Amino acid sequence: MSEFDDIFYNYENHVQDSCLEEISKCQLFLLVVGNNYGSIYHQEKERNKIPDSVTLTEFKKALEVNIFKHTFINKFVDYDWKNYRRALNKVMLKYFKENNVDNSKIEIVKSKLKKEFDETYPFPYDSYRYVFYFLDIINELKEGNAYNIFESFADIKESLKKQWAGFMYESLTRNKRHDDLNLKPLEDKISHIDSNLKKLIETKSSSQGSKISFDIGKLSKDYDLENLENLQIKIDNVLKEIFCYEYYNMNDRKTYHQKRVCFNKMVSDEDTTAWLKYLDEIVKNYKWSKYIPYNIVFKNIHLSKYNKNNSEIPYKSIIELDSIFKAFSNDEKNSFVKTVQQKFIEAYEAPVDKDDLPF
Repeated sequence: MSEFDDIFYNYENHVQDSCLEEISKCQLFLLVVGNNYGSIYHQEKERNKIPDSVTLTEFKKALEVNIFKHTFINKFVDYDWKNYRRALNKVMLKYFKENNVDNSKIEIVKSKLKKEFDETYPFPYDSYRYVFYFLDIINELKEGNAYNIFESFADIKESLKKQWAGFMYESLTRNKRHDDLNLKPLEDKISHIDSNLKKLIETKSSSQGSKISFDIGKLSKDYDLENLENLQIKIDNVLKEIFCYEYYNMNDRKTYHQKRVCFNKMVSDEDTTAWLKYLDEIVKNYKWSKYIPYNIVFKNIHLSKYNKNNSEIPYKSIIELDSIFKAFSNDEKNSFVKTVQQKFIEAYEAPVDKDDLPF
Protein backbone atom coordinates (compact mmCIF):
# COMPACT_ATOMS: atom_id res chain seq x y z
CA MET A 1 0.00 0.00 0.00
CA SER A 2 2.74 2.43 -0.99
CA GLU A 3 0.15 5.06 -1.97
CA PHE A 4 -0.85 5.33 1.73
CA ASP A 5 2.71 6.01 2.95
CA ASP A 6 2.80 2.64 4.71
CA ILE A 7 6.38 1.97 3.59
CA PHE A 8 9.65 3.77 4.06
CA TYR A 9 10.83 5.46 0.85
CA ASN A 10 14.49 5.20 0.03
CA TYR A 11 15.08 8.54 -1.71
CA GLU A 12 17.81 7.04 -3.89
CA ASN A 13 15.65 4.22 -5.28
CA HIS A 14 12.56 3.76 -7.41
CA VAL A 15 9.40 3.56 -5.27
CA GLN A 16 8.86 -0.04 -6.42
CA ASP A 17 12.30 -1.00 -5.12
CA SER A 18 11.44 0.62 -1.80
CA CYS A 19 8.50 -1.78 -1.63
CA LEU A 20 10.86 -4.69 -2.27
CA GLU A 21 13.24 -3.55 0.48
CA GLU A 22 10.37 -3.67 2.99
CA ILE A 23 9.76 -7.38 2.32
CA SER A 24 12.91 -8.50 4.17
CA LYS A 25 11.78 -6.47 7.23
CA CYS A 26 8.44 -8.29 7.44
CA GLN A 27 7.59 -11.38 9.47
CA LEU A 28 4.52 -12.43 7.45
CA PHE A 29 3.62 -12.03 3.79
CA LEU A 30 -0.06 -12.06 2.75
CA LEU A 31 -0.67 -12.54 -0.97
CA VAL A 32 -4.17 -11.85 -2.30
CA VAL A 33 -4.73 -12.78 -5.96
CA GLY A 34 -7.75 -11.37 -7.77
CA ASN A 35 -8.44 -10.73 -11.46
CA ASN A 36 -5.96 -7.83 -11.80
CA TYR A 37 -2.29 -8.44 -12.52
CA GLY A 38 -1.04 -5.06 -11.28
CA SER A 39 1.66 -2.67 -12.51
CA ILE A 40 4.64 -4.04 -14.42
CA TYR A 41 7.90 -3.99 -12.46
CA HIS A 42 10.03 -1.12 -13.78
CA GLN A 43 13.21 -3.21 -14.18
CA GLU A 44 11.44 -5.94 -16.15
CA LYS A 45 13.30 -6.22 -19.46
CA GLU A 46 12.34 -9.66 -20.80
CA ARG A 47 9.73 -9.00 -23.47
CA ASN A 48 9.77 -12.50 -24.97
CA LYS A 49 7.54 -13.71 -22.11
CA ILE A 50 4.87 -12.34 -19.80
CA PRO A 51 6.60 -9.64 -17.72
CA ASP A 52 6.63 -9.72 -13.93
CA SER A 53 4.27 -7.41 -12.07
CA VAL A 54 5.30 -5.49 -8.95
CA THR A 55 3.24 -7.89 -6.83
CA LEU A 56 4.85 -10.95 -8.41
CA THR A 57 8.29 -9.42 -7.87
CA GLU A 58 7.44 -8.85 -4.21
CA PHE A 59 6.25 -12.45 -3.94
CA LYS A 60 9.54 -13.71 -5.40
CA LYS A 61 11.40 -11.54 -2.89
CA ALA A 62 9.37 -13.12 -0.06
CA LEU A 63 10.43 -16.57 -1.33
CA GLU A 64 14.05 -15.41 -1.53
CA VAL A 65 14.19 -14.18 2.08
CA ASN A 66 12.09 -17.17 3.23
CA ILE A 67 9.44 -15.48 5.40
CA PHE A 68 6.12 -17.04 6.39
CA LYS A 69 3.35 -16.45 3.87
CA HIS A 70 -0.37 -16.95 3.39
CA THR A 71 -1.81 -17.00 -0.13
CA PHE A 72 -5.45 -16.29 -0.97
CA ILE A 73 -6.95 -16.70 -4.45
CA ASN A 74 -10.33 -15.40 -5.56
CA LYS A 75 -12.81 -18.27 -5.91
CA PHE A 76 -13.82 -17.44 -9.49
CA VAL A 77 -10.26 -16.79 -10.65
CA ASP A 78 -9.20 -20.17 -9.22
CA TYR A 79 -12.12 -21.87 -10.99
CA ASP A 80 -11.24 -20.32 -14.37
CA TRP A 81 -7.52 -21.09 -13.91
CA LYS A 82 -8.21 -24.77 -13.19
CA ASN A 83 -10.37 -25.01 -16.33
CA TYR A 84 -7.52 -23.42 -18.28
CA ARG A 85 -4.97 -25.89 -16.84
CA ARG A 86 -7.20 -28.87 -17.65
CA ALA A 87 -7.58 -27.74 -21.26
CA LEU A 88 -3.82 -27.06 -21.59
CA ASN A 89 -2.86 -30.42 -20.04
CA LYS A 90 -5.21 -32.19 -22.43
CA VAL A 91 -3.46 -30.59 -25.42
CA MET A 92 0.01 -31.45 -24.06
CA LEU A 93 -0.96 -35.04 -23.23
CA LYS A 94 -2.28 -35.56 -26.76
CA TYR A 95 0.90 -34.13 -28.30
CA PHE A 96 3.30 -36.24 -26.22
CA LYS A 97 1.26 -39.37 -26.87
CA GLU A 98 1.47 -38.83 -30.61
CA ASN A 99 5.09 -37.61 -30.75
CA ASN A 100 8.34 -39.02 -29.42
CA VAL A 101 10.22 -36.11 -27.81
CA ASP A 102 13.78 -36.31 -26.54
CA ASN A 103 14.09 -35.69 -22.78
CA SER A 104 16.39 -32.73 -23.34
CA LYS A 105 13.72 -30.98 -25.43
CA ILE A 106 10.62 -31.64 -23.32
CA GLU A 107 10.61 -28.26 -21.58
CA ILE A 108 11.20 -26.41 -24.85
CA VAL A 109 8.29 -28.24 -26.50
CA LYS A 110 6.04 -27.58 -23.49
CA SER A 111 6.83 -23.88 -23.63
CA LYS A 112 6.06 -23.77 -27.35
CA LEU A 113 2.77 -25.65 -26.93
CA LYS A 114 1.71 -23.33 -24.12
CA LYS A 115 2.49 -20.23 -26.18
CA GLU A 116 0.44 -21.54 -29.13
CA PHE A 117 -2.38 -22.59 -26.79
CA ASP A 118 -2.51 -19.16 -25.10
CA GLU A 119 -2.86 -17.42 -28.47
CA THR A 120 -6.18 -19.18 -29.13
CA TYR A 121 -7.54 -19.80 -25.62
CA PRO A 122 -10.69 -17.73 -24.84
CA PHE A 123 -9.55 -16.03 -21.62
CA PRO A 124 -12.62 -14.58 -19.79
CA TYR A 125 -10.60 -11.38 -19.21
CA ASP A 126 -7.44 -10.12 -20.92
CA SER A 127 -5.75 -9.82 -17.53
CA TYR A 128 -6.20 -13.56 -16.96
CA ARG A 129 -3.31 -14.52 -19.29
CA TYR A 130 -1.07 -12.65 -16.83
CA VAL A 131 -2.84 -13.73 -13.62
CA PHE A 132 -2.73 -17.38 -14.72
CA TYR A 133 1.03 -17.01 -15.26
CA PHE A 134 1.25 -15.85 -11.61
CA LEU A 135 -0.83 -18.84 -10.43
CA ASP A 136 1.37 -21.25 -12.40
CA ILE A 137 4.40 -19.97 -10.46
CA ILE A 138 2.60 -20.53 -7.12
CA ASN A 139 1.50 -24.01 -8.19
CA GLU A 140 5.02 -25.04 -9.26
CA LEU A 141 6.62 -24.24 -5.89
CA LYS A 142 8.24 -27.31 -4.33
CA GLU A 143 7.02 -26.37 -0.85
CA GLY A 144 4.76 -23.78 0.76
CA ASN A 145 2.39 -23.77 -2.24
CA ALA A 146 -0.84 -24.13 -0.24
CA TYR A 147 -3.47 -21.46 -0.73
CA ASN A 148 -6.99 -20.62 0.44
CA ILE A 149 -9.98 -19.74 -1.71
CA PHE A 150 -11.95 -16.60 -0.85
CA GLU A 151 -15.09 -14.95 -2.13
CA SER A 152 -15.08 -11.96 0.20
CA PHE A 153 -12.54 -10.40 2.56
CA ALA A 154 -14.56 -11.80 5.46
CA ASP A 155 -13.42 -15.25 4.26
CA ILE A 156 -9.77 -14.12 4.46
CA LYS A 157 -10.23 -12.74 7.99
CA GLU A 158 -11.89 -15.94 9.18
CA SER A 159 -9.17 -18.11 7.65
CA LEU A 160 -6.37 -16.04 9.21
CA LYS A 161 -8.02 -16.21 12.63
CA LYS A 162 -7.87 -20.01 12.52
CA GLN A 163 -4.35 -20.14 11.07
CA TRP A 164 -2.92 -17.66 13.55
CA ALA A 165 -4.59 -19.38 16.49
CA GLY A 166 -2.76 -22.57 15.54
CA PHE A 167 0.44 -20.62 14.93
CA MET A 168 0.19 -19.01 18.38
CA TYR A 169 -0.22 -22.41 20.03
CA GLU A 170 2.80 -23.80 18.15
CA SER A 171 4.90 -20.77 19.12
CA LEU A 172 3.99 -21.02 22.81
CA THR A 173 4.77 -24.74 23.03
CA ARG A 174 7.76 -24.92 20.68
CA ASN A 175 10.50 -24.25 23.26
CA LYS A 176 9.23 -26.91 25.67
CA ARG A 177 8.89 -29.44 22.85
CA HIS A 178 12.40 -28.70 21.60
CA ASP A 179 13.83 -29.26 25.09
CA ASP A 180 12.04 -32.61 25.32
CA LEU A 181 13.17 -33.63 21.83
CA ASN A 182 16.79 -32.73 22.53
CA LEU A 183 16.87 -34.50 25.88
CA LYS A 184 15.14 -37.73 24.83
CA PRO A 185 17.78 -38.90 22.27
CA LEU A 186 20.54 -38.22 24.80
CA GLU A 187 18.75 -40.25 27.48
CA ASP A 188 18.19 -43.10 25.02
CA LYS A 189 21.86 -43.12 24.00
CA ILE A 190 23.09 -43.22 27.61
CA SER A 191 20.64 -46.02 28.45
CA HIS A 192 21.66 -47.94 25.32
CA ILE A 193 25.40 -47.61 26.09
CA ASP A 194 24.84 -48.72 29.70
CA SER A 195 22.78 -51.73 28.61
CA ASN A 196 25.32 -52.86 26.03
CA LEU A 197 28.25 -52.44 28.40
CA LYS A 198 26.54 -54.78 30.87
CA LYS A 199 26.03 -57.34 28.12
CA LEU A 200 29.54 -56.96 26.75
CA ILE A 201 31.46 -57.13 30.04
CA GLU A 202 30.84 -59.87 32.60
CA THR A 203 32.82 -59.97 35.84
CA LYS A 204 33.46 -63.38 37.45
CA SER A 205 34.87 -63.85 40.94
CA SER A 206 36.98 -66.82 41.99
CA SER A 207 39.46 -67.77 44.66
CA GLN A 208 42.17 -66.39 42.42
CA GLY A 209 40.48 -63.02 42.10
CA SER A 210 38.09 -61.28 39.75
CA LYS A 211 38.02 -62.06 36.03
CA ILE A 212 36.49 -59.96 33.25
CA SER A 213 35.18 -61.72 30.12
CA PHE A 214 33.73 -60.26 26.89
CA ASP A 215 30.67 -61.76 25.21
CA ILE A 216 30.76 -60.37 21.66
CA GLY A 217 28.11 -62.83 20.41
CA LYS A 218 25.58 -61.56 22.91
CA LEU A 219 26.20 -57.96 21.86
CA SER A 220 25.94 -58.85 18.17
CA LYS A 221 22.59 -60.54 18.75
CA ASP A 222 21.37 -57.47 20.61
CA TYR A 223 22.27 -55.22 17.67
CA ASP A 224 20.38 -57.51 15.28
CA LEU A 225 17.30 -57.14 17.47
CA GLU A 226 17.77 -53.38 17.56
CA ASN A 227 18.00 -53.17 13.75
CA LEU A 228 14.89 -55.33 13.46
CA GLU A 229 13.00 -53.05 15.83
CA ASN A 230 14.07 -49.95 13.87
CA LEU A 231 12.92 -51.55 10.61
CA GLN A 232 9.60 -52.52 12.18
CA ILE A 233 9.05 -48.92 13.28
CA LYS A 234 9.91 -47.62 9.79
CA ILE A 235 7.53 -50.09 8.10
CA ASP A 236 4.73 -49.20 10.53
CA ASN A 237 5.19 -45.46 9.86
CA VAL A 238 5.23 -45.93 6.07
CA LEU A 239 2.06 -48.05 6.13
CA LYS A 240 0.34 -45.47 8.33
CA GLU A 241 1.17 -42.72 5.81
CA ILE A 242 -0.32 -44.78 2.97
CA PHE A 243 -3.46 -46.09 4.64
CA CYS A 244 -4.14 -43.20 7.03
CA TYR A 245 -3.66 -39.46 7.39
CA GLU A 246 -2.89 -37.38 10.45
CA TYR A 247 -5.05 -34.55 11.72
CA TYR A 248 -4.58 -32.27 14.68
CA ASN A 249 -7.52 -31.73 17.04
CA MET A 250 -7.47 -28.18 18.39
CA ASN A 251 -9.85 -29.12 21.23
CA ASP A 252 -7.70 -31.67 23.05
CA ARG A 253 -4.37 -30.68 21.39
CA LYS A 254 -3.69 -34.21 20.14
CA THR A 255 -2.81 -35.77 16.79
CA TYR A 256 -4.99 -38.60 15.48
CA HIS A 257 -4.86 -41.06 12.58
CA GLN A 258 -7.87 -41.42 10.30
CA LYS A 259 -8.40 -43.93 7.46
CA ARG A 260 -7.87 -42.57 3.95
CA VAL A 261 -9.81 -45.41 2.34
CA CYS A 262 -12.08 -48.34 3.25
CA PHE A 263 -12.47 -51.61 1.36
CA ASN A 264 -15.65 -53.66 0.86
CA LYS A 265 -13.86 -56.95 0.20
CA MET A 266 -11.29 -58.87 2.21
CA VAL A 267 -7.86 -58.78 0.56
CA SER A 268 -6.08 -62.14 0.23
CA ASP A 269 -2.36 -62.96 0.43
CA GLU A 270 -2.24 -63.13 -3.36
CA ASP A 271 -3.97 -59.75 -3.73
CA THR A 272 -1.56 -58.17 -1.26
CA THR A 273 1.48 -59.63 -3.04
CA ALA A 274 0.18 -58.42 -6.42
CA TRP A 275 -0.40 -54.94 -4.95
CA LEU A 276 3.12 -54.76 -3.51
CA LYS A 277 4.56 -55.72 -6.91
CA TYR A 278 2.33 -53.11 -8.58
CA LEU A 279 3.95 -50.38 -6.46
CA ASP A 280 7.05 -50.62 -8.65
CA GLU A 281 4.92 -49.56 -11.63
CA ILE A 282 3.65 -46.51 -9.72
CA VAL A 283 7.20 -45.54 -8.72
CA LYS A 284 8.30 -45.58 -12.37
CA ASN A 285 5.25 -43.91 -13.92
CA TYR A 286 4.75 -41.14 -11.38
CA LYS A 287 8.36 -40.20 -10.74
CA TRP A 288 7.71 -36.44 -10.90
CA SER A 289 4.53 -36.45 -8.79
CA LYS A 290 4.67 -35.45 -5.14
CA TYR A 291 1.31 -37.10 -4.39
CA ILE A 292 -0.55 -40.02 -6.03
CA PRO A 293 -4.39 -40.21 -6.15
CA TYR A 294 -5.89 -43.01 -4.04
CA ASN A 295 -7.60 -44.68 -7.03
CA ILE A 296 -4.22 -45.18 -8.72
CA VAL A 297 -2.47 -46.46 -5.59
CA PHE A 298 -5.27 -48.91 -4.81
CA LYS A 299 -6.06 -49.90 -8.37
CA ASN A 300 -7.88 -53.26 -8.62
CA ILE A 301 -8.63 -53.19 -4.87
CA HIS A 302 -12.34 -53.02 -4.01
CA LEU A 303 -12.91 -49.59 -2.46
CA SER A 304 -16.11 -48.75 -0.59
CA LYS A 305 -15.32 -45.15 0.37
CA TYR A 306 -12.50 -42.65 0.75
CA ASN A 307 -11.80 -39.35 2.47
CA LYS A 308 -11.99 -36.80 -0.36
CA ASN A 309 -9.94 -34.17 1.52
CA ASN A 310 -7.02 -36.56 2.14
CA SER A 311 -7.23 -38.98 -0.75
CA GLU A 312 -3.78 -38.23 -2.21
CA ILE A 313 -0.92 -40.38 -0.92
CA PRO A 314 2.71 -39.15 -0.67
CA TYR A 315 4.92 -40.52 -3.45
CA LYS A 316 7.75 -40.71 -0.90
CA SER A 317 5.81 -43.31 1.13
CA ILE A 318 5.12 -45.41 -1.97
CA ILE A 319 8.78 -45.52 -3.00
CA GLU A 320 9.86 -46.36 0.57
CA LEU A 321 7.44 -49.29 0.81
CA ASP A 322 8.47 -50.53 -2.65
CA SER A 323 12.17 -50.36 -1.72
CA ILE A 324 11.62 -52.28 1.52
CA PHE A 325 9.62 -55.00 -0.26
CA LYS A 326 12.23 -55.47 -3.01
CA ALA A 327 15.07 -55.65 -0.47
CA PHE A 328 13.60 -58.68 1.32
CA SER A 329 14.43 -62.29 0.50
CA ASN A 330 11.57 -64.52 -0.71
CA ASP A 331 11.01 -65.97 2.77
CA GLU A 332 11.00 -62.52 4.35
CA LYS A 333 8.58 -61.27 1.67
CA ASN A 334 6.02 -63.87 2.74
CA SER A 335 6.11 -62.54 6.31
CA PHE A 336 6.05 -58.95 5.08
CA VAL A 337 2.94 -59.65 2.98
CA LYS A 338 1.13 -60.72 6.18
CA THR A 339 2.05 -57.42 7.83
CA VAL A 340 0.73 -55.36 4.89
CA GLN A 341 -2.36 -57.54 4.57
CA GLN A 342 -3.23 -56.66 8.16
CA LYS A 343 -3.52 -52.99 7.12
CA PHE A 344 -6.03 -53.97 4.42
CA ILE A 345 -7.98 -55.98 7.01
CA GLU A 346 -8.07 -53.00 9.39
CA ALA A 347 -9.48 -50.84 6.57
CA TYR A 348 -12.16 -53.43 5.67
CA GLU A 349 -15.80 -52.52 6.18
CA ALA A 350 -18.37 -55.21 5.58
CA PRO A 351 -21.15 -54.12 3.21
CA VAL A 352 -24.52 -53.52 4.89
CA ASP A 353 -27.14 -56.16 4.14
CA LYS A 354 -30.30 -54.29 3.20
CA ASP A 355 -32.46 -57.11 4.54
CA ASP A 356 -31.12 -56.41 8.05
CA LEU A 357 -32.27 -52.78 8.00
CA PRO A 358 -35.27 -51.96 10.27
CA PHE A 359 -37.17 -50.25 7.46
